[in-house]
Amino acid sequence: LQFMVQLNRIALHTQPQQEESAVSNLVDQVLHYIGRHINEELTLDGLAERFFVSKYHLSHAFSREVGISVYRYITIRRLMLARQLLTRGIPAGEVCYHSGFHDYAGFYRAFKAEYGISPRAFTDSAQQIKQEPTGKEPQ
Repeated sequence: LQFMVQLNRIALHTQPQQEESAVSNLVDQVLHYIGRHINEELTLDGLAERFFVSKYHLSHAFSREVGISVYRYITIRRLMLARQLLTRGIPAGEVCYHSGFHDYAGFYRAFKAEYGISPRAFTDSAQQIKQEPTGKEPQ
């Protein structure tokens, strides 16, 4: 995701330098805030209020800099965190809340839509990979 942000910034050198710098600074602050508060309630309205800008300005600036909407970015970050937690063996019910989703049904739908597999099936496949032999047979 950070790579995508940088690519979009490189492609957008059409704005005046001072305005571009202010927008980049705002988006950097929002990205940092989202990263630190990913398991909390995050909304476009709440972020706009926190950073003293209109939600329309924030939405357009974010989409222009990052290439996706604020909502999509938050969802992707939460799902990436969820995958890490599932890989560690944390039950999906707990992962749901630790990664910022408010209910399991929403988490399940988002996870399955993004990865094409249920959280349970992902956990099972991750456990299988951990248990596979290394290819060396005992003598």
